Amino acid sequence: MDIVRKIIRAYLYNPMPEKVQRQFRSWCLREEGSHEKTEALREEWERLDPAAVLPTDEEAYRRKLARLHGEMRPPLRLRTIPLSRRAAAVAAAVVVLAMSVEFFVVRHLTADSTTVLVTAENSKGRFMLPDGSVVWLNADSRLAYSNRFVDSKKREVRLEGEAFFDVRRDTLRPFEVTMGGLEVRVLGTRFNASHIPDLGIEEVTLLSGSVEVGHDGSRETVRLLPDQSCAYDTVSGRLAVRNVRASNYGSWTGDSIVFDNMTLEDIAVNLEHWYNIRIRIDDGVDASTRISFTLRPETLDETLRIIENLTHFACERTDRQHITIRKR
Repeated sequence: MDIVRKIIRAYLYNPMPEKVQRQFRSWCLREEGSHEKTEALREEWERLDPAAVLPTDEEAYRRKLARLHGEMRPPLRLRTIPLSRRAAAVAAAVVVLAMSVEFFVVRHLTADSTTVLVTAENSKGRFMLPDGSVVWLNADSRLAYSNRFVDSKKREVRLEGEAFFDVRRDTLRPFEVTMGGLEVRVLGTRFNASHIPDLGIEEVTLLSGSVEVGHDGSRETVRLLPDQSCAYDTVSGRLAVRNVRASNYGSWTGDSIVFDNMTLEDIAVNLEHWYNIRIRIDDGVDASTRISFTLRPETLDETLRIIENLTHFACERTDRQHITIRKR
């Protein structure tokens, strides 16, 4: 137990390179010593004071933990680890601040366990699933799957937030994503999926391969082709398919985006997924206006100022998640 504590404390309280972060996460997921690892992490959580670390955001992190528990509800049977509200907020504080790491993994090692991959509000992460498929999780997202993932007749995951999937082809075991009311079924493909209730988004966009999309509020299913996007229309109760430039929907997985003589309309789509926002372009604005710049880890406000300087349009934040581009 002492060596486990030393490893965890060394990791939590010292900045670590990405290679060490990956090794640490891999070590955490090994079943050997799982009880000791859980207890050591719990001790570290209890050592922190959430009021001192996150005095204004504690309630937000309580809500996140509640959503996380919701991801682990039946039909997957779980023996959850009881956490007090204080421990819940502390756990989030450890992830966002003390650990100096962009994402964490919660795993319950029981006879029928679930792995939940979680990203913090201002980070994203790349994960490899047990079947060899790769998933990128955008900020403030969760992906859950059972430990029976590779042994069952189909590979099932549940998503809240946004993810980009590069699914390993397996003709005997389809890959299924449940996200809100949407259900996506594939064999091997690359696609972006978004389920963001706060923005009213349930959307699937296909880059390559083929996916079948259904919704529990509609009897129909649709099969998407590359460069098509599908969303559920709550007004009509139908699945709406439209042609898009799918590459705009998956660019957020990289460390930067180069906008080389790209239209304002395409740039807006990229920014929506990079920053988890929604952008409306007024009718009086020429959405075909082309500009060039490189997006790195600039803040949203910095990026909006760049667009204003290059186009002479005004970029207004109507609230935290909505932007309007209009004429000055």
